[in-house]
Amino acid sequence: DFDMVRSSRAPIFLLFCLAACYSVAAAAAETEGDESCKASEAIEQAQPKYKPSQAALTAFFKLHEPEDPAWKSSHAVLEITDGCPLNGMYRRFKHFMAEGATAFPNLSVKITPGMDPILQFQNEATVPEGDLGLARVDASDMEIGEVEELLQRRGILKDEVLADKARTLTKQREAEEAARKAQAEHSVVS
Repeated sequence: DFDMVRSSRAPIFLLFCLAACYSVAAAAAETEGDESCKASEAIEQAQPKYKPSQAALTAFFKLHEPEDPAWKSSHAVLEITDGCPLNGMYRRFKHFMAEGATAFPNLSVKITPGMDPILQFQNEATVPEGDLGLARVDASDMEIGEVEELLQRRGILKDEVLADKARTLTKQREAEEAARKAQAEHSVVS
């Protein structure tokens, strides 16, 4: 009788152990992800010892622009990575993608793992696989104001209604961040 009871409880015990192991593994993975993203802040502050030449960047990213200095485009795509690089080196693009980019109806965001920020200008809304568009411009060293100015100069205009909504989103986020910071400072003092 004891073997019968023990064998009927074995699957339940095994299931409990697997659930516990999964919880521990998930918590460890979450903590590890947070730590690696926090560590990327050091990358943002580090000065690179080697900066590739513009010729190397052009070859690698297939950067190009038309000969006509006054060229215009009807659509653009911001190709960028996701995850930790957005929390580190490209933090300025993280909020732009969710807020500022929404003010440009003819700008879309394409997430490409490991991709430095590239603006691809084109004359159609969709990007066929392998199409390099009218122009590809490296945006990794640009500030958001420079990106917005380049978009408008090349024909990708802001919609004022959408721009107002984007400003509202930015103000809400900044207010929430300030409240969290004040609460954190208050709890440290207490």
